[in-house]
Amino acid sequence: MSDIVFILGAGASKQCGAPLMGDFLDVAHRLTRAGEISDINDHFGRVFRAIGALQAVHSKAQLDLTNIESIFTALEISNVLKRLPGFEADEIPGVIASLKEVIVKTLESTIDFPTSRSHIGVPKPYEQFAELVRHLRSEAHPNQSVSVITFNYDIAVDMALYQHGMGPDYGIPPTSRSHNPVSLFKLHGSLNWAQRKDSGGVYPLQLDQYFDKYRIQSWEERGSCKIPIGSQLREYYSKHTDIDVELEPVIVPPTWNKSDYHHALSTIWGKAAHNLSEAHTIFICGYSLPETDAFFKLLYALGTVGTSPLEKIIVYNPDETGLTNDRFKNMLGPGAIARYEYRAKTFGEAIHDIKQLFPAKK
Repeated sequence: MSDIVFILGAGASKQCGAPLMGDFLDVAHRLTRAGEISDINDHFGRVFRAIGALQAVHSKAQLDLTNIESIFTALEISNVLKRLPGFEADEIPGVIASLKEVIVKTLESTIDFPTSRSHIGVPKPYEQFAELVRHLRSEAHPNQSVSVITFNYDIAVDMALYQHGMGPDYGIPPTSRSHNPVSLFKLHGSLNWAQRKDSGGVYPLQLDQYFDKYRIQSWEERGSCKIPIGSQLREYYSKHTDIDVELEPVIVPPTWNKSDYHHALSTIWGKAAHNLSEAHTIFICGYSLPETDAFFKLLYALGTVGTSPLEKIIVYNPDETGLTNDRFKNMLGPGAIARYEYRAKTFGEAIHDIKQLFPAKK
């Protein structure tokens, strides 16, 4: 049970370098042309060939072919229907695998983690977020239990909790060795989650296990590094365990047909819904509630049915047009709308704002 639930969208990780879904392919293309991602040219070419093929569909139906979520969804549907112009049916899974590889490499290349000699730190604003979570749990009066739900694939929030001794606890084994972990429910998968070949189960690589085998060697007092955990996932399991895993990390299509991943992720979704049902306060940061995300709307609707009264739900998003605010108001029921507030602030600004709501005991 959690008193407070944070829900983090792509906007939360934007401040530490990760692209938004609508910018993802442009960023990946720029990195490839600049030679900063040299080993995904074939994958990138395959993805853009598929996008070109989808142009034929776009001429007869509305598809946003600049948004990686829309492309991911379109490819998943193509795989179910066994139809994608210009591709044989048995080639479509390879296109989806290439898209996942582009996602992995782009996220690994865009997020810099600060370093001090051999110590790897946490990028802003997640360092401040971890301090906020620690404040809520141990200094706020009264203390608040906290859990985090995120739609993001990157490991920035994972690193924040890990480096502050708070897990994370992903809700599935293997569990964190931290004494007092924070629950982190990653609804769309994660760069550090593998899928077992034998059972199809999701198997997170805990960060302490990863850093036991992969370290940086640096004498610089201040620097930065990348963490290619998704690219090294299969290597880790093949070298250091007897577990055989799939090539790509567990990355779930954001908007459609999550039932395909039901068996692997249903435990996580169930725990996320349970925590929502028990929370008295929900903070939603950097998530714009796309019209197509029926999954979140259902998760919220079913998850917030519980015995604990909802005292506050605050959405933090820098959008000042009113569109994001309207989407949330249209989703909320009459009981929640009375507790709802929209604040046009970034994730970093939200952290300071939230801390003021929970002062420490004097």
